[in-house]
Amino acid sequence: MHIAEEVRGDVTILRPVGPIDSAAAPRFEARLFAALAPADPDAPEKAPDGLVLDLSAVTQLTPAGLRSLLLAVRQARPGGGKAGGRAGVRIVLAAVPGPIRGVLEEAGLAALLESHGDLDAAVRAASQH
Repeated sequence: MHIAEEVRGDVTILRPVGPIDSAAAPRFEARLFAALAPADPDAPEKAPDGLVLDLSAVTQLTPAGLRSLLLAVRQARPGGGKAGGRAGVRIVLAAVPGPIRGVLEEAGLAALLESHGDLDAAVRAASQH
């Protein structure tokens, strides 16, 4: 799995490509947590406002990938970070393929995450407080 990253204003966009399975989940999780972290650990207010996951090129999402995503959702909540907490980071999904959407719905994560059909709409949503 490859993960491309882009920043638009205060929104970080991650684009995983390929399966998010047990082999790829640790790398996926590490990238999610890195994207949620403030650029300066001494300034938690400098965390991104939003994180968009463009899932258009994800071919498989296994329980290991779901776990990584759930941990990121928990981390993104207000105060979810370590040492003193911080404002929450809004995670928004973009361009979720039908089979991946089904996996998210079955796991109950679709109800926790806002989803948009295209990347631009997801970025706009993620940048809103």
